[in-house]
Amino acid sequence: MIALGTSSWLCDAWRGVFYPEKLPQKQYLAHYARHLRTVEVNTSFYAQPRPTTVEKWLQATPDGFTFCLKFPRAISHEKRLVDCEAETLSFLALLRSMNDKAAPAFLQLPPSFSRRQHGRVLADYLAWLADYKGDLRLAVEVRAVDLMTPAFAAYVASLGLALVLVDRVRTVDLFDAWLALLTQAEAPPLAVIRWIGDDKDGPTGDRELTAPRNADLDRWAKRLATLDRLGVDVFGYMHNPYEGHAPASVHRLETRLRDLVDLPVWAPPAPEVEHGSAQLSLFD
Repeated sequence: MIALGTSSWLCDAWRGVFYPEKLPQKQYLAHYARHLRTVEVNTSFYAQPRPTTVEKWLQATPDGFTFCLKFPRAISHEKRLVDCEAETLSFLALLRSMNDKAAPAFLQLPPSFSRRQHGRVLADYLAWLADYKGDLRLAVEVRAVDLMTPAFAAYVASLGLALVLVDRVRTVDLFDAWLALLTQAEAPPLAVIRWIGDDKDGPTGDRELTAPRNADLDRWAKRLATLDRLGVDVFGYMHNPYEGHAPASVHRLETRLRDLVDLPVWAPPAPEVEHGSAQLSLFD
């Protein structure tokens, strides 16, 4: 399975481009889920969402749609993986309540969280997490250079966790290391990918594709096709800075993929009552 989406559905800059001009913000998610099959949820990083909020998300989206939640910062940035068992168990329980609509959740560590300074704390926490995760699919994103290594990828895989693969300026590309582990059946059959690009000096505006990365998309389409042939589930999320407008980047990548694999078209049943204008030309 290959599920591609964006880093959020709450982007007002997409009005008149991806969202109909007069669509109320409360209807963004339902509209988004008609065109893309998964979404990254960054709001969970700032605070664990209330069960009532999550229930509204589930009700607004069709069967087969998934949410990729980021671990709360209380765990990763404030407590820095120390004495955070209660917060983690609460978050895992929330993921379980989402059932099939939970995409792999990921723990994102700050750049200052390094192997040299925090290696033992990280190893202890991940080993504990692996014992408690059950059948949940979880991934880890590291941003310290001394953790962006094939050795750390192998350690994460040995625990039944996935390493988040990030295409970002000044970030080590660990795709080949993860692919080697998958090929040798030494990692869970899962790939979580975030296409970020240059989030400091890259495209701004978020409304249109202003910095096309054709060669990069060609390369990633071939990579995803390789993962698909291995039977790996892929969850990938585009960010606006990658090319300037994340929904367009997803569409461009999917177009390339369809030349390489049998990628089913995402066409969930339309809701009984339509809101706003017709489907936009980007997805016609």
